[in-house]
Amino acid sequence: MAKRKKGSPAAAELVLTKTAATEATGDSDDALASEKFAELGRENLAALWRANAALSQALEAVNHQVIDYVRSSFATAASTATALLGARTFEDVFQLNADLAEANMVGLIEGTAKLSEIGAKFANEALVPLSGRFEVTMQQLARPLAA
Repeated sequence: MAKRKKGSPAAAELVLTKTAATEATGDSDDALASEKFAELGRENLAALWRANAALSQALEAVNHQVIDYVRSSFATAASTATALLGARTFEDVFQLNADLAEANMVGLIEGTAKLSEIGAKFANEALVPLSGRFEVTMQQLARPLAA
């Protein structure tokens, strides 16, 4: 059956209702399967967009972490260089070098822990929903084969 759009002029285009469209194609099962497949695609695309947004946030957090580490390293190196200029004995130089190595190692360990935390957060926010979509997709695609 064809209907006119409400509120449109007399010469408006006709819109086919859902039943008329399936009658015209002759196969309501195929149309229904196509609609389900299209919906599955839309849901998967939405999950990919959410994963992309989470990845973007994770990369931004990694970027901030790396910048903070570099700034800290430069500040430590600059203060050590200034202290080395004032060193009077080899013992002072060795002590400053040991302090610099220790500060760099502590900063590296702390930075690695923060990067691991960012990676785990990203996995929870993006990869888990994607794996759920994978399971749903495989179930939907396996149904016609089982029937």
